Amino acid sequence: MQFNIQRILYATDLGPHGPKVFRCVVSIAERYGASIHILHVVEEPAILRNNVAERYISGSVLGGYRNATLEEAMDKIKERLKQFSQSTLESEASTCASVADIKILTGRPGRTILAEADRIEADCIILGSRRYSGVSDIVIGSVARKVTRKATRPVFLFPV
Repeated sequence: MQFNIQRILYATDLGPHGPKVFRCVVSIAERYGASIHILHVVEEPAILRNNVAERYISGSVLGGYRNATLEEAMDKIKERLKQFSQSTLESEASTCASVADIKILTGRPGRTILAEADRIEADCIILGSRRYSGVSDIVIGSVARKVTRKATRPVFLFPV
């Protein structure tokens, strides 16, 4: 069985271990000559998602505030990821790896990562996996666990 990777979806939470994981992504991309698609998912706070805030603030005011604030934040995140990926590629002296696109999406991280992987027809998904101990992993759950359980393509997890 031959395994060929052309498109990598790298999902990041912008945590402190992101550069370490991204260096691994670059290494894999270089090995296979694959393009890298970077994704960060912004989960909307429950107070906005469940319309709780609309009980206290009119929908039109809240909608305008939500859109302006979210767009601004997403632009800043995208710029940060662009700078981060460029500097990493330069520091790794990468000659083959390239970032095809950077997406910042809103939604539930697990579902959104899987949907984006389907949309771009990613050959694999790469993400960092936090380690929780004991009950917290059962109660909190993790995006990595959700993605690996429901993915229809290979998922590479890098413990951070």
